[in-house]
Amino acid sequence: MNPPRFAILFWYYKQPEVCLDRAKLLRRLNPDARILGLYGGEPDEFAMFQHALADTLDDNWAYPGGKDAEWKWRHGDRMICEWFEARGHAFDWDTLAIMQWDMLALAPIDQLFGSLRPDELYLPGLRPLDEIESRWWWTRPGTEVHDDYLAFKDWMTHQLGYRGNFMACQFVTAALPRAFLQRYAAIERPELGFLEYTLPAYATAFGFSVRDLPQFPTHWVGDAAPARRITLSAAKADIPLATLVAERLAPAGARLFHPVTRRFPASRSGLFIWLLAQSAAIVIRKILRPFHRSAPIHRAP
Repeated sequence: MNPPRFAILFWYYKQPEVCLDRAKLLRRLNPDARILGLYGGEPDEFAMFQHALADTLDDNWAYPGGKDAEWKWRHGDRMICEWFEARGHAFDWDTLAIMQWDMLALAPIDQLFGSLRPDELYLPGLRPLDEIESRWWWTRPGTEVHDDYLAFKDWMTHQLGYRGNFMACQFVTAALPRAFLQRYAAIERPELGFLEYTLPAYATAFGFSVRDLPQFPTHWVGDAAPARRITLSAAKADIPLATLVAERLAPAGARLFHPVTRRFPASRSGLFIWLLAQSAAIVIRKILRPFHRSAPIHRAP
């Protein structure tokens, strides 16, 4: 019997109520998939999250290292590798879909990522690094992390013998083959760089195919505004409610959104009521907008 194609790694560390909603929604949409938890928050809060998510996740593991929140975000690929060696390898799957707590997926994983070949990595917003090298914080000259970036490129070139192009992605979600994680977890490498440019380089160096998925356009801050609504971004501001409603109601609309840090109903009935309420609110705001603009300003005498 062949192993299931996908498993989901639910990577979370804050806002327990949102995490529970997101995990329940993933479970409803993917009833037969393994949903495996990776907790990267404060160690003393794990028990609370573990209790809340016990009926939703098939497994739940807390990163044991004594690292701060910035390190866990900057080197999240190392956390995933440690999770793989400690727990992930024991489950049957070919491709691991990374779903962070502020990622909102409104379709099953095999529908979202089913077009990938078993040996391909999906890395959102994948692009040549030299297109953004001079303006992206992680590679821009003069920043406190620029020397770290140069040291990483030097190590890849002179120690690993890497001759490929350097690429960048936005690691808001991803799909990673088991064979890649086996190789990545086993290699000894220095603690250099930021996962959004180290991951594409290592994958290419190992001979894996890396690609973006055009059906999930990822907007880079600083690029021109796209013609369509922004649904995936690494920006701090949430995807607007109007975008969520419009895309969800459109038969061919987007089904993957980031960031969404507000609660979102996990049940079908709750989703239906939520869509009605939000749609009504948007219509009412549009109707009232001209009145607000034309209302006189009353000044105190």
